[in-house]
Amino acid sequence: MNRRYGTIALLSGLLAAAPSAWAAPDLTRPADLSVVTGVHPVYRFETLHFRSADGRRGYRVFLGIPKQPVPPQGFAALYALDGNALPEHLPTEDSGRLKHPPVLVLLGYDTPLRFATAERAWDYTPPAADGRPAADTSDPARLNGGAADFLRLLNDTIRPAVERRVRLNPQRQTLWGHSYGGLFVLYVLGVRPQAFTHYVAADPSLWWQNGLFLSRYAPQWRKQNMAGKQLLWLQSGGAKPENAQAASERVRRHRAATAAVSAETLAAWRAQLAERGDLHFEYRLLPQHNHGSLLPFSFLYTLDLESRP
Repeated sequence: MNRRYGTIALLSGLLAAAPSAWAAPDLTRPADLSVVTGVHPVYRFETLHFRSADGRRGYRVFLGIPKQPVPPQGFAALYALDGNALPEHLPTEDSGRLKHPPVLVLLGYDTPLRFATAERAWDYTPPAADGRPAADTSDPARLNGGAADFLRLLNDTIRPAVERRVRLNPQRQTLWGHSYGGLFVLYVLGVRPQAFTHYVAADPSLWWQNGLFLSRYAPQWRKQNMAGKQLLWLQSGGAKPENAQAASERVRRHRAATAAVSAETLAAWRAQLAERGDLHFEYRLLPQHNHGSLLPFSFLYTLDLESRP
């Protein structure tokens, strides 16, 4: 297997063992941005602001530039979705672990919260079969289907703005996402594989719209040349709650949605990915983590990978 993906044990000291019960990320907690607004031992941060093409969504991109000389080939870059939720997990002391830190591009939203639920439900989900907006699987008050527009904003506006500020290595460009963000990572790899060199999907929401991604988008991967691309799929294995009556309405909707795609269907698609000759694919099941704890773990693990020569 490709050396970049090493062993999960390398990061065992960064996070404590996760609880066994299923837990979604807290969608109501304010973002802790003290790391990006203060002084960091490894990075200096800038905040960039953008608007969606239709003017309905505002973005805050936290750009972390290493306090090191630019390597001859340029810095590696880690583009990470749900950027508001990530700064609080960055190490605040220079332990020497990040010997070759990548540029961080934390793709957040203009909100005081860690998660902009309506915005990410739109931006991170692919268009439906008819191309029209669709009600979100987990919350009918939200809309899905804006991934193509968000990818265009990312590639045509955000990335050029980043590259005007710091020189990047075109051979070390990683896109990371969790949950709906993980779905977006797979969408990008499938429709525009040359956009990034490395893709990391943590708990990708393949149950979205009753498995629409697997039926509509996954078959199109056969037409794409993914030579040299790398995909790491990290999957939590924490047990779901036994008492459905005690679970929140959102958790109950999530459980009903996930039942739409069987474990056998997912395993069959992963087997197809592993058999491709042009894609470096690795799947890791992490039973010690649940859906919520996998977010910081997978982000820090990806940061650790990108910090290697």
